[in-house]
Amino acid sequence: MLRNDRIFCLEAFDVDDPLVRAAERLYLTTQHPAERIPWGWIAKSLKGRAARRPNAAGSHLLTATPEEHAESAAHLAGFAYGSHVPGFGGYLSYLGVAQAYRQRRVGTRLMAQMCKVLAADAGAIDESLPFVVWESRRPTPDAPDADWKLWEARVRLFDRAGGLWLDGLELFTPNYGDEEGEPVVLQLFVKPVDRALTGFPPDALREIAAGLLTRIYRMRPADPLYLRTMAGDAPRLRPALEANRRPAALMQ
Repeated sequence: MLRNDRIFCLEAFDVDDPLVRAAERLYLTTQHPAERIPWGWIAKSLKGRAARRPNAAGSHLLTATPEEHAESAAHLAGFAYGSHVPGFGGYLSYLGVAQAYRQRRVGTRLMAQMCKVLAADAGAIDESLPFVVWESRRPTPDAPDADWKLWEARVRLFDRAGGLWLDGLELFTPNYGDEEGEPVVLQLFVKPVDRALTGFPPDALREIAAGLLTRIYRMRPADPLYLRTMAGDAPRLRPALEANRRPAALMQ
């Protein structure tokens, strides 16, 4: 019997939907505790969509299932959560793929669909969508090989999705798993959408990082994590695959 590789991506609106509950379980098993926000915040954003104002940030939870099990929570293949931020761009917050579906391009499908949804949000208020940005935590140089193999797989996904690595700047963010813990250091990836690649000089890339910190993480420019982020030198976009290499081996 031939396998059907079609993946359906549907937006979730009801926190009581079994697919949403399955997405919550997958979220908890695929996102590192230091990086994830409480699931309740995501559920609250779904409840607030009906009362959303046109110029307010709009959040979306997409669920992915194989066509042969399109409405089955038992066969959730993956999820993606992201937002359109008016006057800024698109932000892909979280992406998770179930272990059984990691050879079926589910992540690529979810990222492509999320870009379409965020572009529709921008179009609804007569804006362009200059880019979609997302973050990911790179292993430390002395991390186990298994961690680096997972990172390399993730970066290949980012490359297939059209993302470029923002080299020369790291995003310092709060540790949501441990308020007293060290900040979480994240790599940024940018997918140009309605803005040409030439429209991302160093100053524009710094503005993307600043926008994330002020509009998503609610920091002020005087915040220590904001200042540490902006201390990066000459940020530039490079092919996503170049983020594969361990920091000590990076080309300057």
